[in-house]
Amino acid sequence: MNYTGLGVYQQPPPKRPGRAPLWIALAAVAVLVVGGGVTALVRAKSGDAGAPRATPAPTSAPEPDWQPVDDPQAGLAYELPPSWESSGSGASGRVRMTTSYVSRPFECQGRSMVQAQAMAGSVVDDDPEQVATELVNRIAAGGYTVDDAPPRIDEPRVEPSDDGAVRLSVEVTPQAANACFAPRAAVSAVALRRGAEVAVLVLNVARGGPHVAEGPSEDDVERILRSVRLS
Repeated sequence: MNYTGLGVYQQPPPKRPGRAPLWIALAAVAVLVVGGGVTALVRAKSGDAGAPRATPAPTSAPEPDWQPVDDPQAGLAYELPPSWESSGSGASGRVRMTTSYVSRPFECQGRSMVQAQAMAGSVVDDDPEQVATELVNRIAAGGYTVDDAPPRIDEPRVEPSDDGAVRLSVEVTPQAANACFAPRAAVSAVALRRGAEVAVLVLNVARGGPHVAEGPSEDDVERILRSVRLS
């Protein structure tokens, strides 16, 4: 299997020139060892149909605008920094993930790595908080288990909301780190009822470490999570 991002594995895709696997910016051993129920991701090839693509908004400012993402299959719309790129679709447990984006890749010790990943999807359910809690815990445990030792996952923090959305996050501490990897992570989710389904976005961010500048700032994380809405 190839590793393509934060807490995500995939079957090897057809070989394409110039495209290396992306590695997590956390504990190195965590990419080799995974418990049951880890997220599975299929990287979409360039030009694949069925993987919603972002259309950057026009801008006249010196800095490029954030890119809007409309995922009609999940029923969500959200915004991401302009440097983030699409990385396919897949599943995490019972949640079908229909879009996935990663922050700008960087090189460290011969590996292509990322600091953050955002995924959106949906599942037939009537309890957004249960879906969000289940998803963040699954990704945190599956992505950051080291040498068969699960990471420390704090209790979910649920934010009050008056718009019907459930917003929660967990802090994650893996058991190992090195020159390329960050010492901790945060996994957050925003979940909303959509008819008989729950639509959810999950944001997985490596915190600290030598390459923290390659990932989103705290303000960026807040903006991503606050941008999530039903489409």
